[in-house]
Amino acid sequence: MPSLRFPLVACVLFAGRILLGDDASQILKTTEQTYQNLKSYEFKGTTTSETKVGASVSKSETSFAVAFKQPNEFLVEYDYPSAGNWVRASDGKTVWNARSITKEFTASPATDDALRMLDGSPIASFANLTDGVQNVSLVGSEAVNIGGQSYDCYVIQFDHSGASSEAAKPLPVKVWIDKSRHIVLKQVSGSEAKSAGNDTENLRTLSFTVADVNTAVPDDLFHLTNNKKK
Repeated sequence: MPSLRFPLVACVLFAGRILLGDDASQILKTTEQTYQNLKSYEFKGTTTSETKVGASVSKSETSFAVAFKQPNEFLVEYDYPSAGNWVRASDGKTVWNARSITKEFTASPATDDALRMLDGSPIASFANLTDGVQNVSLVGSEAVNIGGQSYDCYVIQFDHSGASSEAAKPLPVKVWIDKSRHIVLKQVSGSEAKSAGNDTENLRTLSFTVADVNTAVPDDLFHLTNNKKK
C-alpha cells in the first residue's frame, strides 16, 4: 500500500497556513474595532520616510502628537523638519490653530465638524484597518519597546487590493500589534519602481514613543495659549 505520509503532511501544512491566515485576519479585525471604540487616547511618535534611488539614500522625519477624549476634545500636532511646528486643538468649545513658521495663532468657536481634523492623523487609518486588505499573514511575534516598556506584538503582513499602478508597485504592509491591547505600535509600508535607469524604493515607518489608550488625558492638553502650548 503506498505511503500516505507525504500527502498527509502536505495537508496539515496547508491547513496550518489557512488557520494562520484566518487568525491574522481576525487580529486585524479586532484591532480595527479597538480603534473604533476608543474613549480616549494619546499617541506620540515619528513618521520616517526613506527613499533609495540606486545607491543614493535620503531620509526625513516628522514628529507628531495626537490625542482625543470623548466627546469632542482633541489635539493634533506635527513638527516638520523644514516647516516648523503646527498645532490644532479643541476643548470642545474653542478650536485653536498655531503655526510656528508663520507665527500664526487663531481661536474660533468649535463646530460639529471640528473633529474631522483627526481623520488625517497618523492613526486614523487604523479604524479601517481591514479595508481592501488581502494576502493577510501572521509572520511572527516581536517585542516593541515604548517608554522603557516592552510590548509583545503580533507581526502581520498584508497587501492592499487595487493599490498597484504602472509607475510604482506597493510593497506589503507590515504592522506590529500589541497582543494585550490590540493597538498598532509600529507600521512599515512603501513602494518600489523599476526603470531602465535606477530603481526607486520608498519606505515609510510609523513608530511611537507614547501609546496610551482609554486612560485619563489631562484637560489642559486640549487648550492652547498664544506662543505657548499648555
